[in-house]
Amino acid sequence: MLSLFRQWADQVLGRGHAAITVPVMDGALKPNRALDEAQVLAAQAGLCDLASDGRRILVAAGPRVLEWDGQALQPLLEAEAPLTALALGHDGRLAIAVEGRSVQVLVPQGTAWTEVARLAQAGGGALVGVNALAWDSQGRLLATEGSRRYGPADWCQDLMSLGRSGRVLRWTPGTGGAEVLADRLAHAFGAAEVDGRVWFSESWAHRVRETAGAVSAELVGYPSRLAPAPGGGAWVSCFVCRSQLVEFVLREHAYRRRMLAEVDPRYWIAPALSSGHSFLEPLQGAGVKQMGVLKPWAPPRSYGLVLRLAPDGRITRSLHSQVDGRHHGISAVAQVGSALYAVSQGAGRLLRLDLGSEAGEAA
Repeated sequence: MLSLFRQWADQVLGRGHAAITVPVMDGALKPNRALDEAQVLAAQAGLCDLASDGRRILVAAGPRVLEWDGQALQPLLEAEAPLTALALGHDGRLAIAVEGRSVQVLVPQGTAWTEVARLAQAGGGALVGVNALAWDSQGRLLATEGSRRYGPADWCQDLMSLGRSGRVLRWTPGTGGAEVLADRLAHAFGAAEVDGRVWFSESWAHRVRETAGAVSAELVGYPSRLAPAPGGGAWVSCFVCRSQLVEFVLREHAYRRRMLAEVDPRYWIAPALSSGHSFLEPLQGAGVKQMGVLKPWAPPRSYGLVLRLAPDGRITRSLHSQVDGRHHGISAVAQVGSALYAVSQGAGRLLRLDLGSEAGEAA
């Protein structure tokens, strides 16, 4: 009864879950041009994820896995359907998620790859939306499933439907079923072992979590895949950012339902991996071009953002591609030495940033 009264009071007063405020980008979140100034290593259609064992860089693009050889992306293998996630272990094992519906573990056999284990269901149900994979220090595979209803490509439908069916899985290949570490999540998207603990992103709740509770809450963006950082903590990619207009629509249920039923999904009032392709796209007044110029501080429909989280969850650094930038929809990152590699899914580009002397700092 008390919770119902609190929910009603929040709706009347516009606070708590009923608030449409978005955290301010200030302090460690102060906008910059780091992602737009990053080196573009390659442009590849369908680019969606990357994986590293600390030395090699692999990327997933459509049904193919490609390897960065220092000069170009070289084909490594091709699956039977589009890939939605991959992870490379220090022992050479490669895990791939095919269409979000199965996870396959492969080992190299000369120039070919051999499947040694496969996971197609967990917790009594078939896999539907596997969107991220990561190996832990004990050789187990962490996987996140964003939704039990929608596949990874339909993440926007899950957001606008207020989805809460995501889960985090842990699987020892070759030993049967997977363990469900967390369930009924508001779009789980990315997991990693960080300082001996399992961190995972809960996108629609705007936070990074572990099973014991929140690591970092009320983020300015929707977090996705994570990568452990030297010195502790993790790098977190935010594939889209929040705006007051979207927060408002998510709380206006009658309007939201009509929009989903009657409007082309391309023109929903919703975040996107890239924007500016059509005059039919929705925007807030401050996002109108003045004299042909889009202001970098305009409300975002798409944005590029990477966060560095300390072991205690504090944001210590951020890398941006602002509203008028070109490298939006950052969906995966990995640090190798003093370089940070990132996938701009919105632009279809593999990026490299030199972190310099700060690369190995303790956050």
